[in-house]
Amino acid sequence: MKIMITALAALLLCTTISMTAPALDITTSIIGKWEVKVKDAPEGYRDYIVDIKKQKGEYTADITGSGTNLKNQVLTLKGNTFNANIYVEESVQLTLWEEKGVVKGSAQTSSGKLSLSMKKISTKK
Repeated sequence: MKIMITALAALLLCTTISMTAPALDITTSIIGKWEVKVKDAPEGYRDYIVDIKKQKGEYTADITGSGTNLKNQVLTLKGNTFNANIYVEESVQLTLWEEKGVVKGSAQTSSGKLSLSMKKISTKK
């Protein structure tokens, strides 16, 4: 009986801790310079540097690499997800979100949905 009560108390404590742990706030964690890789993209469209800033209440991204040089691409926040429409040889819908403390992303293209691997390389505000 003591073991059951102890196990129940431990489970309740773990549940309380996980429910009260602060979630990553994507509006602050997204800001900075990111190395972005698109593993399943065609050759020549896989490696990018994305510099995300917040200026005058608006989030923007500069995207360079793989022959691309886009400036001030507007990111729209809806809930805990950022979206952007960009043009890289075709219209691409970018989506960025937070999952288990990690920023992730995808790109919807004419070839389908491609996963983005994102690694922060600098945190400037």
